[in-house]
Amino acid sequence: DAQVASATAATMILFTASSACISFVTFGDLVWDYAGLFFLLGFAATYVGQVAVSAFMQRRSRQSPIVFAIGAVVVLSAACVLLATIILACKKGWGFVMTSHGLCGKDD
Repeated sequence: DAQVASATAATMILFTASSACISFVTFGDLVWDYAGLFFLLGFAATYVGQVAVSAFMQRRSRQSPIVFAIGAVVVLSAACVLLATIILACKKGWGFVMTSHGLCGKDD
């Protein structure tokens, strides 16, 4: 069921984002001005997206757009990580990419 997959993905994102936020707070790396701004931006974007998707789903009565949206986000995310890794490897070499580094590039 597409709604179950969507809810599961949203729950996993919630846990992942929460644990990352807790890590940043714990290590003292959270910039509070940005955190507040991006929290509000994320909340507003989520509300707008939820309203738009709900309206779209009521008009179309199909589950496939949710499945395609989740798949597109996963593929786009993987492509962005791959591209960022290749760019970093071209600049600093694969040895740099494959070694362990500190949080958020503080050791760069």
